[in-house]
Amino acid sequence: MPATWPLPTSEFMDFLPIAKVTSFPGRAVTTTEGADGSIIPHKRGARLWQGSITLDIEAHGFWTAIEAGLSVLEDPGASFLFRDPRMTGPIADPGKVILGAASPYISALSVNNRELTLAGLPQGYVLQRGDLLGFSYGANPTRYAYHRIFTGGTASLGGEITDIEVTPKIRPGAAIGASVTLGTPVLKAVLKSANYGASRSNISEGGSFEWVQTLR
Repeated sequence: MPATWPLPTSEFMDFLPIAKVTSFPGRAVTTTEGADGSIIPHKRGARLWQGSITLDIEAHGFWTAIEAGLSVLEDPGASFLFRDPRMTGPIADPGKVILGAASPYISALSVNNRELTLAGLPQGYVLQRGDLLGFSYGANPTRYAYHRIFTGGTASLGGEITDIEVTPKIRPGAAIGASVTLGTPVLKAVLKSANYGASRSNISEGGSFEWVQTLR
């Protein structure tokens, strides 16, 4: 069967031998300098997550599968689901043992597009600065919201954390009731560039690629 987009993590991200990774939201601003020495920012497009992955040394027989994945993803329209391999769950619950079978969801959204309230959490559950959260929204195509927490909190007796501030800002389309993934969300990404590395005997190394989030 032909590949379908975006490739799930099991078809690409999960089997990469990763040596180094970066992941951050772009600034999406330009600046001009005023006559008084002030720096004036100008918004330019959306703040899209981006980064790079450097691949580790691996047997060439395994590496060929990675090369096939990179080649497919260089085709126009191709995309994949990116997850941060450094995170296995929220910082205070890396194995999601405390979260268990709980199903957190958005119960309120702030008009400032920076804050949201989560419900459906275990009492006393902790989310803190640096944690990741995500949810899907929209259709044709489905979009993947991906945020890092700046201001967290502790779940109340009713399993709610109010006014969680995230970065980047929450985009239009987020809806109350949407299910939320904590610690290990995914985003839809495309390749910006790819380096296939080099081989010696049965060992390959030096591969890397740059990626950027897409909302389409």
